[in-house]
Amino acid sequence: MELESSTILQLPSDLIIQVLKNFTFQECYKVRLTCKTLKKLIEENLKNLASTEIYHIDLERRRVRAWRNFSWCDRIPFRSIEYISKFFCFVNVKVLTVNKLDEELCAFLTENAQNNKLRFEQLRLFHSFSASHESICQLLQAAKCRVINFEAVESNLQPIHFELEGYKKLNSLCFEMDDSIDEEFFYLILNNCQAKKFIFHSCDKIPQRFVRNLFEQWLNGSRELEAVRITTNQNFSFGDIIFGLDIQYVNHSTWTMKNVNGDK
Repeated sequence: MELESSTILQLPSDLIIQVLKNFTFQECYKVRLTCKTLKKLIEENLKNLASTEIYHIDLERRRVRAWRNFSWCDRIPFRSIEYISKFFCFVNVKVLTVNKLDEELCAFLTENAQNNKLRFEQLRLFHSFSASHESICQLLQAAKCRVINFEAVESNLQPIHFELEGYKKLNSLCFEMDDSIDEEFFYLILNNCQAKKFIFHSCDKIPQRFVRNLFEQWLNGSRELEAVRITTNQNFSFGDIIFGLDIQYVNHSTWTMKNVNGDK
């Protein structure tokens, strides 16, 4: 019996799509191969169906590398933006790494996020970028991104940039070896964004007072924090940072504290 005359295709199209919404991207792909009718129906409704899962996409200047998992990697040359577009349609990506993000590439990714269901949890900007912070924030919002990592770049972020929704609503912020952000930035960042996780790695302009502010705000309940990691070449005095705060010594490398909300 031909599939086109079988019972499933006698169902309304909307009902078939509702069933297919419970399928993975790979399962939908297999169904699409069964007959022309289902192929057309699936291709017309891709935006409403599951996306393929990719762990990491590394978009370099000359190629794209995509890892579905730790053992599988696909590589294609970066001949043009159109040529690499298949990697950025109907996919959920854990980490998207972009080398030298410019306005053209940022617009391409934003368009795919808006129209082709590109989603990524973390954006990792590697080396340098020329795209504006406004354009980057549009991309973050379109792709539902929750984490940004400025790695080995001069971000030139200013506190006013955190009035942009894309940055303000991030869950995690990471800066690595970035000395373009000054002391004023650190003093105001806690008031201008909602992030609960911070990583500052080898940012040597970070003020000691900022570190104390993190402790103070978490202890008095004015700031919710899930994790903070700071490495710096500066000679901070931990005794000065915690002086007068309700923090208990456990051993040479461990201290404990409990805030007004009862979180420990």
